[in-house]
Amino acid sequence: MVVKEKRGRRRYVAFEVTSEELVPPEALLSALKALTPQGGRVPKLIQFDGHMGIVRCDLRDLASTKSLVVRAGAKAGAEVRTVSTSGTLLALRERLSLPGGEGRRS
Repeated sequence: MVVKEKRGRRRYVAFEVTSEELVPPEALLSALKALTPQGGRVPKLIQFDGHMGIVRCDLRDLASTKSLVVRAGAKAGAEVRTVSTSGTLLALRERLSLPGGEGRRS
């Protein structure tokens, strides 16, 4: 059995925060937890520097995760928009020129 059959396929969603002040990662994470429906999986916050961030979710939860991130940003006091989605973290970081995007590709 392939690992992906057990855990499911993952997607990584990059988002951008536009606000006057830096949004602390703890504020965004607590807003994500508070807005996640009962019994649902909280998206994993992979990377967040106050302006750009990446969350990991299941492929089946992609649309709901995108809207959840936008609503969580509003709850944390900032405007959030999703920028890009990818199946691999490396490709997403390379596409957006984020730290960790210098990969094995040449």
